[in-house]
Amino acid sequence: MRSEVITVSMKRRESVATGPNKGIRYETQIYDILKARKLLPDGVTPAGASDKPDGYFLCQHGEYPLEIKDPRGDFSQIELDWVKHQFCYSSRSRNPKFIPLLEKAKFLDEVNKTWTKIPRKFTKPILTQTDRYWDLDNFGDIRRRISTQLIEQFYNSKTPPVNYMQIGGKGFYYMFSDVAKLNVPQLKGEAILRARVKTRDSKKNAYGFLVAIKLVVGSLKPSTHDIEEKAGRLFPFPKDLDCSSGTQKRRFGSLCEFFK
Repeated sequence: MRSEVITVSMKRRESVATGPNKGIRYETQIYDILKARKLLPDGVTPAGASDKPDGYFLCQHGEYPLEIKDPRGDFSQIELDWVKHQFCYSSRSRNPKFIPLLEKAKFLDEVNKTWTKIPRKFTKPILTQTDRYWDLDNFGDIRRRISTQLIEQFYNSKTPPVNYMQIGGKGFYYMFSDVAKLNVPQLKGEAILRARVKTRDSKKNAYGFLVAIKLVVGSLKPSTHDIEEKAGRLFPFPKDLDCSSGTQKRRFGSLCEFFK
């Protein structure tokens, strides 16, 4: 599928918000619910912006990795570098296991065919506000519509693999394999693979080139289950599954288990 290019808006020249973002606040909200129900393993805290699972939940004498998402946030992010007159995925990225998946999608080919100008970010020793504005104005967003399968593949490539996701306003889903046998629906919908220039701190003139996935929220059918139990949705962990007692071991599924 061919990507579309979006022209930069003036808002992108502003800094990203400081302090705990909506995603971290939502993680904390879900943590509080799991803790109150005694479904949160001891010593587990919100992962925040890292390559670790956002958390774990206790169920059937096991600890299962969990991803907790505000649907408006990025689902993964890879930094771009400029080497030998073309963009490439950076080894400094927090999510290096996402890179092979992007390489299979050949998204970088489209980026280099579309972004043909020389970025000032990587070619000037001292960057000014004018340089940042020039890069923002000359490297508009590149977007490709994809399925949520790439999101599943990304989280399954983590160590440990993540098979469950709680999405604000949508509910609780499994990815690839319902390893805890919770009988919840699979994550299925559309997403956007997006290359863009992101202003991180306008006062410090800090910005970067990156690739990320965003969920198309309207494409995702609400789950039948929800840790928040909104809109009449069921709590994912019934009492008869014995989710809060006994000696706990970490359990998780993988692509190998899924294709057995």
